[in-house]
Amino acid sequence: MFRLVRLEAQHPEAPASAPRIVVDRDGYASEYAALARYRAFPLTWFGVGRFDEAGGLAEIIMDGLCGPVGGCPRPAVTVHARTYRRLCDVCAFGLEALTLPELAAQLGVAVRLAPVLARSGRGGADTPAVTVSNRIAGEFALGVADPSWRAALCRELARNPMAVNGVIIGAGALSHREVLDLFPALRALGAQLPRRVRGDLARAGARPLSPAGVAARRLWL
Repeated sequence: MFRLVRLEAQHPEAPASAPRIVVDRDGYASEYAALARYRAFPLTWFGVGRFDEAGGLAEIIMDGLCGPVGGCPRPAVTVHARTYRRLCDVCAFGLEALTLPELAAQLGVAVRLAPVLARSGRGGADTPAVTVSNRIAGEFALGVADPSWRAALCRELARNPMAVNGVIIGAGALSHREVLDLFPALRALGAQLPRRVRGDLARAGARPLSPAGVAARRLWL
C-alpha cells in the first residue's frame, strides 16, 4: 500500500529534531499511481510512503527533482533542514540541508529517490543530463561493485560530465554499512573517473557536508 506523506517540523527552531510525518487518507495499489498523484500536488506533499502489511511505514519515496515540478531542472540530492524542500547541490549551497541518509536517520525510516516519471506539457521533458543522472543514481548501489558497470559509467561521464549528479545522489544515498561493504569498489571508481569529473568532486571536498562533498569522501577523493 502506498500513501502520500508530508513532513512537518515539530520544532521549527530546532531543525535537528525529527519532523512529524502526516499521512494522506487515500491509498494506492502501486508506487507509480501514488507518484503520479503526488505530481499533481507537489506543493502539498513531500513524497510517497510505502506501508507494509502491518500498516507500518516501511520507506519514503522522494521525488528526484529539485523543488516543485517545473522549477529547477537539476536532480535533488538533499532537503532543506527546516522546510524539507527538495534541493539540488546548487540550490542547497549556503543553506542548512540534510542529505538523504541524514533525513532517514531523523525519520527512522529509509528514504530513496523515486524513478523518473514522464512529464507532459511545456518544459515537461527531462534534459538528457537529468535522465542519465537519475538512471545512474538508481543503479549506483548495485552497479558500483561491477567493474563493467563502472567502466560504462566513466565512459558516460566522459561524454556527459553533468551526469555526475547521478554519482552524487547514488553515493550519498548509501547507508554507512553499504559504504563499508563497497569501500574497495567506491575507491576504484574514484580512481577511474574522468579527470574533469574527478577534479570537480575533489574540489567539492572543501565543503565536506555538502552532497558533493559527501560523495567525494566516499569515493576517496
